[in-house]
Amino acid sequence: MKQGLIWEDSVDGPHLDLRYDVLREGLPRGTEHYPGIDDDPRTKFLCAYDNGVLVGCSTLQVDSRDGCEYRIRGMAVAPEFRNRGIGTRIVRGLQSHAKERGTGIWCNARIKAITMYERCGFSIVSEVFEIDGIGLHYDMEWKDD
Repeated sequence: MKQGLIWEDSVDGPHLDLRYDVLREGLPRGTEHYPGIDDDPRTKFLCAYDNGVLVGCSTLQVDSRDGCEYRIRGMAVAPEFRNRGIGTRIVRGLQSHAKERGTGIWCNARIKAITMYERCGFSIVSEVFEIDGIGLHYDMEWKDD
């Protein structure tokens, strides 16, 4: 039975379901899949499990820019498991992976996730912007200086 944080090489049904339920409210089914990213062999997925149930997920995409080789996509925690530090643990795991490779991470963070990313050392590097159908975001990055 899967427990804790686990690196995976691909997404499965429960992973896509969690992305859809948390990140794609009001959008058509299928928008939770990232064509060209989910099937890129360089993409890794850090997931959180509680007694074999997927409760948190993230996608670490190779998408280089200005000292950051990686981009976080599809970061989601099941509503009933929020405020337990799961998102923070996932982000810290992603940061550890990037640090081992001597690089940083960037992401488009939803407004409601800004505080968690800031707690993990990310900085806002853009003005607020809207992604159609999803909501307001800031561009954020973390560099292990």
